[in-house]
Amino acid sequence: MSGDWLYTSDQLAKAIGSTFSGIAFSFSSISHDTRTLEKGDVFFALSGENFDGNAFAEQAFEKGAFAVVVSKDLDGIPCIVVNDVQQAIQDFAAFHRKQYSIPILAITGSCGKTSCKDMIASLLATVYTVVKTQGNFNNEIGCPLSILQMDAETEFLVLEMGANHHGEIARLCEIAQPTESVITMIGAAHLEGFGSIDEVAKAKSEIMSGLSPEGCFYVNNNDARCVAIGERFSGKTIPFGTNGDVSLNNISFNDNGEMVLDINPIGTICLPLYAEAHAQNVLLAVAVGLRHGITEFEAPLRAACSTTSRFKVHSLLGREIIDDTYNANPDSMRVAIEALSTRPCAGQRIAVLGGMLELGEDAESLHYKTGSELGKHGITKALVRGPYAEAIVAGALESGVVQAQVVEEHGDMAKELAQSSQPGDVILFKGSRGMAMEKVIHALSEHLNRAES
Repeated sequence: MSGDWLYTSDQLAKAIGSTFSGIAFSFSSISHDTRTLEKGDVFFALSGENFDGNAFAEQAFEKGAFAVVVSKDLDGIPCIVVNDVQQAIQDFAAFHRKQYSIPILAITGSCGKTSCKDMIASLLATVYTVVKTQGNFNNEIGCPLSILQMDAETEFLVLEMGANHHGEIARLCEIAQPTESVITMIGAAHLEGFGSIDEVAKAKSEIMSGLSPEGCFYVNNNDARCVAIGERFSGKTIPFGTNGDVSLNNISFNDNGEMVLDINPIGTICLPLYAEAHAQNVLLAVAVGLRHGITEFEAPLRAACSTTSRFKVHSLLGREIIDDTYNANPDSMRVAIEALSTRPCAGQRIAVLGGMLELGEDAESLHYKTGSELGKHGITKALVRGPYAEAIVAGALESGVVQAQVVEEHGDMAKELAQSSQPGDVILFKGSRGMAMEKVIHALSEHLNRAES
């Protein structure tokens, strides 16, 4: 990982609270993976649950690393020894951040972080040179790596911050020192770590606490917990939602199924979005854009929508496939089911769902509620796998879904769909990342294409 910056070995050692007694050097890139390491990198020997990063230090040196940051001294290798390599990469990122005085937006939330980040970055890029979090590298390692992508040409940094325990976002803010921030929404995500939605809200609020009074906090006026957090901020706030500085006058869908939004104060735009709840992401992006002088909205927002890994819609031999397999929690499940219910459909509306992970002691009741949402929205059929699949099926059947069953294997799900689905059907695929529901889509495609040939 590199950027157009240059530091010395002494600067690095001082930044991470260590010393270096080898031959002095300068470097402009770091690595934490020997598979992608390039000559001249400094290698940070990060360890995981199942591996010791120090064991890769010799390989890194042989591939051309100028030095290695390790947690124990190693013979014959230029080492910078620290107690905690993860903290060292964070401290180096914090040092790097202090070299720049540019706007930095930090984004967190139970849903919509990545989509909002991509929309905002796309808008800002019409005027600024923007660096953004790649993918969803939003944790205690990914966030520092994103910060280290900044260089002298960077004019705006958009950072996504995730959390599954208290203090994580506070630490990321300590490193990044954001100048503005937002919580997209607060819902039932990572309850296994937090215990309750109120505790989720407390953790997410750390992103507001990480702002200085000179900063700016964007407030989702449609989320009572976000509003309450915003009221505690002493600096500038920008509300968006049903009411606010940026608000939604009207929402509809055109004949192509695309979303038409009439937004105050920018007017009407049309985007390839299919769930009404996603309008809130657009309002936030517009609010950030207006604050920073953006005047062009529709084209860059369409570009961001077209590259998303969330809620992708395509056709498969006459069946409309809604691929929202990236991840799931109860709120995003509800949004996806609502979207399924509103799609133009000449046949069945089918939900193919995987379990939702990390929901703690409320997992069974939350899965049952997801099943109830299927009946509430008139879904025809449901195939479910994973933890608490039976709870989803029970909720579905009791709320009026005609066909709902547990099918545990990806291949069996695909086989059942190949036999029972028809052209004109709309099929939603969704589940937590660990459920890998995209495998069902791939297998279904193979079944149907084989039958056609």
